[in-house]
Amino acid sequence: MKTHRAISINNSLVHGICNYSCRLCSINKATYNGPKEYQPFEVTKTLMRRIRESARSGVYIRYITNSGDGEPTLHPEFRSRIGMFGSMLREWDFPGIPSPEVSIVTNGSRLHLPGIEDSFTENTMTLIISLPTIKPESYGAIMAGDSSRGASMLSVVLPNIEKAMMLRAEGYLSKLCFHISPPETEIIRSDFPETVDFLTSIANRNGLEEIEMILFPAISNRSGLVRSSVIRVDMYKDLFKHYNDRIVNDVKIRMKLVLKRFFVNAGEIADLIRSFRFPCLWNANFFIAADGSSICCNDQTVRCPNGNIMYDSIDTLMENKEMFMSGSICSGCNQSPHELKGSLEAILYSYIARARTSLAVLHEKTAGLKKTITKPFSCPSEIESTYCLSEPAGNSGTENEILSYPMFPDTIDDMKEVFHLIYDNYLVSGLQRIDPSLLRIRYHNLLPVSYPMVVKRKGRVSGTLTVIRENCSGLPIEKLFGDEIGRIRTEKSLICELSGLALDASMSPVESRDIMMSLFKHAFILSHDILGCTDYCMMINPHHSKYYQKEFGFNRIGEVKRCDSVNGAPAVPMHLCLETSAEEIQKRNPVLFEYFYVSDRRQIKERILSELPKQGKLYCTDYITNLSKSGNSLFDNLSAEMKDILSSYYPEMRLR
Repeated sequence: MKTHRAISINNSLVHGICNYSCRLCSINKATYNGPKEYQPFEVTKTLMRRIRESARSGVYIRYITNSGDGEPTLHPEFRSRIGMFGSMLREWDFPGIPSPEVSIVTNGSRLHLPGIEDSFTENTMTLIISLPTIKPESYGAIMAGDSSRGASMLSVVLPNIEKAMMLRAEGYLSKLCFHISPPETEIIRSDFPETVDFLTSIANRNGLEEIEMILFPAISNRSGLVRSSVIRVDMYKDLFKHYNDRIVNDVKIRMKLVLKRFFVNAGEIADLIRSFRFPCLWNANFFIAADGSSICCNDQTVRCPNGNIMYDSIDTLMENKEMFMSGSICSGCNQSPHELKGSLEAILYSYIARARTSLAVLHEKTAGLKKTITKPFSCPSEIESTYCLSEPAGNSGTENEILSYPMFPDTIDDMKEVFHLIYDNYLVSGLQRIDPSLLRIRYHNLLPVSYPMVVKRKGRVSGTLTVIRENCSGLPIEKLFGDEIGRIRTEKSLICELSGLALDASMSPVESRDIMMSLFKHAFILSHDILGCTDYCMMINPHHSKYYQKEFGFNRIGEVKRCDSVNGAPAVPMHLCLETSAEEIQKRNPVLFEYFYVSDRRQIKERILSELPKQGKLYCTDYITNLSKSGNSLFDNLSAEMKDILSSYYPEMRLR
């Protein structure tokens, strides 16, 4: 990895599960469609093994925070998990590498419960309590979206804060901090004097000489899942001037911006700008989801992981972050460096970050590796519970034409656009290695039983999905999940696989939603009504399995495996019986059933049948020859069996 700065890790012992419903967090909201899970033992164990491996290689991990996207004390094995981190600290033996500061971030509501307090008395570490205000109405509004609940909530939290101060005074905590968060600047500012007075008075009563408060300069909208009207950075310079390093109630106040916690000096920010193609402040730290996925801190629904701690070293995960370029996951986030405003520091950093990103893009262009910034492959969570209820505008031939109906590619250039769009999607998601051809072509894409469907926007391919019919070569999924597919195959079945879903990120979320659902609708009709297929199968990221189960009735038919064809990323096999899919969708969602199985079905079938001859013409000797000259490495790696099969389809080709 390029970066030389110390690393910080935020670990989600609990993800998507919380006993609060903070106003600026999507958990426990209708908009949340991410994972809801406790971190398995093997993930926690592997994370600590990775930490030790990094320390052994000389990497300094400054902080390990157990927080993430949920309330960590809700984990049913919280005491034993914190014990694992405590043991790691006690056994730390890496000369020249200081042990990390291990902390727990909590809302403080469960600190009095059996087993929770013991976790801290048995393992000396840092406790961080989120406390935006001590005023009941404000607290209820921020932490529950209901001002009337604030008094009852604080009646539990405030005694727990005093207990935490007692533990700190007795030496059971290495440090006690208060996150003045969630960061709602107006309330924090108006209530800050009362919050300071309360905390210092309780600290004084329990013999503490100082307290530490951490403030958040920017509001997080969790990549757009929960919208915030506040978009300006607030550095709280006036609050720091009046309170930092001052004595109140005989207790010294130490204040720190959260940025100063993770970037101790300007040199570390400079290192971030130097090392990362997209130097987002939050991209620089590790956020590990409950399943081990490495995500951006604002990717609350785990849409676009950059690898997984179960399979990747910390070095590899950091390299993925260094290579990351902004895409759909960044478009709704108001903490992106491109969105920063409100202070001289924020504006200056925004300009520098933009310049660094532009330089990275320019470097790729000059190196012959121009890459369109696109949505990561298979990210349906952006459009869950929504779908287009009408087809995109047809080819009217007017200047207002934006989207076409899904169709087969018209030309070889169209096919290259398809493979380039898929390549971009996979490359951004870390599923594809750099290929000089800038195309992602697989052996099955060359067979005439492969049916790529495309939607064009202003004459360019903006969305694609491929249907691959069962054939003598088998299906791509069978290389990894052959036994699982074998169990669903019968004498009368004809299985097809969905593959190569890719969408152009320059479109709006509404356009992306419409294109994806229209592609799936046409694929359903092509597969069942025209090709006579009885079953769908596909490989997807485990995080997306619930979406396909909920919307379409897919069933997961196997366990997670690493898929070599996507750089070792995790994948699960999914199955849908096309004979019964209509019933499943009608039960789940009558409106979606109307869209998929009633509206325009006959017209779509006729249109697909009229285009099939055009599709067949593309799979010819000229097409294969043209692609073979593109420089894609696929043609150098075909096995003898693959070449024989292609030769049987294209006898004029000389592949051997």
